[in-house]
Amino acid sequence: EQATRNVLILINGTRVSDMTIAGTNLSRILTEDVQEIEIIKGGTASMLFGDGATAGAINIITKDPLYLKDKFQIKNSLKSFNTNKQVISSFNKFYDIVIDYPMSTLATDVYTNLSDYDQSSFGFNLTKFNDNGSRSFLEFKHIDEQTRLPGSILLTDFYTNPKYSRFPEDFGTEKITSLKIGREKKFDNNSKLSTNLRLENKDQYSSMLSWGIRYKSKTTLNTAHLNSQYINNGSLFWTGVTPKFGIDIYNSTYKVDANNWAYAQYINKAEQRIIEPSMIFNIKDKKIKGLDYEVGLRSHHYDIEVYNHLAPKVKVLSNKEDNYAWSLGADYKIEKKHKIFGHLSRSYRSPRLDEIVTVGPSTSINPLKHQFSHDVELGYEQNSTDHRYKISIFKTLIKNQIFYNATSFANENYDPSVHEGIELEFDKKISEKINFNSNSTFMNSYVTKGTFKGNETPYVPKWRANATLTYEIDKNSKFNYSYKYFGKTRAGNDDNYLIPKSKSYQISDIKYSYKFKKFTLNSFVNNVLDEKYYTNLILGSGNVGYVYPQAGRTIGFEIEADF
Repeated sequence: EQATRNVLILINGTRVSDMTIAGTNLSRILTEDVQEIEIIKGGTASMLFGDGATAGAINIITKDPLYLKDKFQIKNSLKSFNTNKQVISSFNKFYDIVIDYPMSTLATDVYTNLSDYDQSSFGFNLTKFNDNGSRSFLEFKHIDEQTRLPGSILLTDFYTNPKYSRFPEDFGTEKITSLKIGREKKFDNNSKLSTNLRLENKDQYSSMLSWGIRYKSKTTLNTAHLNSQYINNGSLFWTGVTPKFGIDIYNSTYKVDANNWAYAQYINKAEQRIIEPSMIFNIKDKKIKGLDYEVGLRSHHYDIEVYNHLAPKVKVLSNKEDNYAWSLGADYKIEKKHKIFGHLSRSYRSPRLDEIVTVGPSTSINPLKHQFSHDVELGYEQNSTDHRYKISIFKTLIKNQIFYNATSFANENYDPSVHEGIELEFDKKISEKINFNSNSTFMNSYVTKGTFKGNETPYVPKWRANATLTYEIDKNSKFNYSYKYFGKTRAGNDDNYLIPKSKSYQISDIKYSYKFKKFTLNSFVNNVLDEKYYTNLILGSGNVGYVYPQAGRTIGFEIEADF
């Protein structure tokens, strides 16, 4: 429930998570363009990337156009629930200029009744290379989507009619237009300076009918993000220290035009500015071979003003706050195959714009405190030619956690809480064609102070596990099996334990891919055993539970052509 607010999503190091609680719209990037996905766990990510990465960050790294060949690609996929997706993309080189323009459309009825979803996107990327490896680029993207909002359903309805829609008339639309321009200049083989500016406009409209009252809201978010980094991968003055300096500057305006319980219109506008300078040093110990350190610091300067735009215009909130993140980490390679690691860090998160300016029945302006946390992790890792395993123990103390209270319809600062546990990873190359990867986590999470001291933290399961088995049948075909287990969790607003925990669930997926000349056929079955499960258990009036049902067995076929 809180993941979108505490995990930062980036593309090539530039954030795509915006300044609201909405999840990142990943339709702005095609999976075909992804080279690798970098996952940074814990508060260290806040020091690396800034605001909103208290639990970690996911950096999606795309393929470098310098090394790609000309390509024209068509993809069409058919899936359960009348889902149809088309992707057309083209990549062309003209001497030192690269042009890339992807387009996609998606239409689906989704699992629940009356919850259809439509989306279209278009992008245009232009990159110019210089002889010394420097480059300039321009990226334009537009996304347009419409979706029904069926809402949660009673837990009793989930067991009798999981496809039921409580709010068949509710819907929302979203349009995102972004422009990014930048330049990367290389000074030598070890150092480079990159600067980019991203401008984005997001317009949303939603209509909701509840207890005979229709809530309509129109929100507009405009964001300008300037990012500049200097990276030196060579040793600084032969000291064994490699530095990285950067600065992020954000300017956002957020406007809400909506109505409340009494059909009274309210128009609130927030203006937010954030400045985040940072520096990171990687240090090789010259006395102890195999010992490396990383030290980093990021400063956070936050300024927000909120106005009520109904006559007369009134300033209802003004807040300035400074915060910071730091990280100290160490790796010690005992031998080539063995490593001990550990880190200490402090991270922070400022309130999202729509956590302060509430959209919905409540028209309050919430002067929320900034959330921050302290992390510690210790671990051991072994790598060999055919297997890898890793074990780590961790503990995180979170203060002022920002949490949505479904009873008061407002965001609040929660009591301090602790997340502590152990994580295990095991990968094995069973044979030349078969690979196994797995991950499991035990976490104990609880409130440490206040009225509900000792309570379990909502939405956090004690046990989670994932496993994947990949079989390369031959050079043209591949089979993949994946498994996920998610344990029981407490409801988000059930501090008095009035309803039982949510039920745990296990999901198995299979996928088969076959290549034939210029064509690739992908087929899959998700949730093979048709597990009936839900997420986001909420305590409702009358001490009843509400949940969001998730899809049962899903079947899909996809054909891809490359020319």
